[in-house]
Amino acid sequence: MIALLTVCHTRQLAQAITLGRSVQQVTPDALFLIGLADELPAGIQPDSLPFPVIRASELLAAAELSALSAGYTPAEMAGALKPLFLKACYDRYPEHSTVVYADPNTLFLQPLTAIEDKLTKAVFLLTPYLLQPPRDGKFPDEKHLQNIGLYNSDFLALRRSKEATRFLTWWDSRVRTRAHINFCEGLCTDQIWLMHVPAFFDNVQIVQQPTWHAGLWNLHDRQLQSSQGNWQVGSDGPLFFVNMKGLTNPDDGFFPYQNRLSVNKRPDIQSILRDYNQRLAINLRPEFSQKPVYGQQPEPVLLRGWRKGAVDSLRKLTAFIDTFPIPVLR
Repeated sequence: MIALLTVCHTRQLAQAITLGRSVQQVTPDALFLIGLADELPAGIQPDSLPFPVIRASELLAAAELSALSAGYTPAEMAGALKPLFLKACYDRYPEHSTVVYADPNTLFLQPLTAIEDKLTKAVFLLTPYLLQPPRDGKFPDEKHLQNIGLYNSDFLALRRSKEATRFLTWWDSRVRTRAHINFCEGLCTDQIWLMHVPAFFDNVQIVQQPTWHAGLWNLHDRQLQSSQGNWQVGSDGPLFFVNMKGLTNPDDGFFPYQNRLSVNKRPDIQSILRDYNQRLAINLRPEFSQKPVYGQQPEPVLLRGWRKGAVDSLRKLTAFIDTFPIPVLR
């Protein structure tokens, strides 16, 4: 049996429900869970949502939650608690031999049995951001992925085992207080740590199939085709799942400055976006727009165009001044 968990804050509840309905559609007997790294919005009761919700306050004492909240943004807070929510899923639903994590922006289009099939020979499934090295000099490149992580933590699948339990314990011990986005410190939420998984743990499979985990970061290499609502990835087969992060909101995710993919020139991507937005609109509720309770640090402001150019120039000037050799008079 398969359980699929997503972790979100209040403003992502509509996306989480949209994900859950896509899971219901392709695999009706799968268990779908929402890990809420937040508190439920005012006026929302747990039984009014279509899927079971695990709240952060059920897993951590108020003092620890408050301390974490004070130091994190909402996005970092969700990453910091992700392993803890996965451990809770393991503990509460021991009858489920396969546990999957998927970002709330994800949409599944094929049955989840493909995950279980791969886990017959593996304990972990990871998906890399890129399957081919960039050859166009555009952004993002390999250097940027070394800062944010080679494997996308928006998807992770585990087969219940001692090795998977050991991994969750290790991941939680690293991420809980070190999920900040701070490239100078070598930190990037929960996913930078996944770079160590193939070295530290056994039976890790890196899925290198273009039909898995399509998204802003790799759609330049993948052409989508639709026939009666069934999406294909060129000649590679049916699209298994797609991640809309950065496509529905260009400020979301780690690639706000990417210049490789132009959605305006890709009718196929525009079409699947329309499909997703129609699904999402059904699940939007005014209560979901409330400010998250946890994650009190503000999300960084993104600058584009001439503003970004001006900031980059000023930073270069500051660096030059800081390192300019001053002669010493004797």
